[in-house]
Amino acid sequence: RTNLDFVLSGVETNSKVVFVTSTISGEGKTFVSVNIASSIALAGNRVLLVGMDLRAPKLTQYLGLPNRSGVSNYLVGQKDNVLDLVYPLPDFDNLDVLSSGMIPPNPSELLLNPKLEKMFEELRLHYDYIIVDTAPVSLVTDTLMMSHQADNFIYVARANYLDKRMLDFSQKLY
Repeated sequence: RTNLDFVLSGVETNSKVVFVTSTISGEGKTFVSVNIASSIALAGNRVLLVGMDLRAPKLTQYLGLPNRSGVSNYLVGQKDNVLDLVYPLPDFDNLDVLSSGMIPPNPSELLLNPKLEKMFEELRLHYDYIIVDTAPVSLVTDTLMMSHQADNFIYVARANYLDKRMLDFSQKLY
């Protein structure tokens, strides 16, 4: 948490958006996202944890929550106000969740929707930190398509899981 505060010290907005990603699925993005969000919330900050892996959402399953309407429902126009889709994490102060919602047939096209920028603008008004659990970057372009919304990235690489040759991919992105 303190290292993240240091890295984000140059961000001039009141709300800070951090994307958590990795090279491939299964490296622990959701685990890291949940733990970072929890740690920041415990320090008294208002935190929103967002599931943005629209193809293979894991956040609600990981937290043991029922699958609810979320980001994809907002982007297709089923809800006009994204805050109506946000819900507090039970038994945890200062931490809210916005799930990814239904699995759409066209996630990449959905992320090109201008409502995505409007969504982040609205959420920034209500939270100190927004931690976004995203899709892996080597498999699909979804995370890269919306990367301009992030103030910073946390790139997760799982030891003894990711083929070391694939680490070159993150270096090329950097």
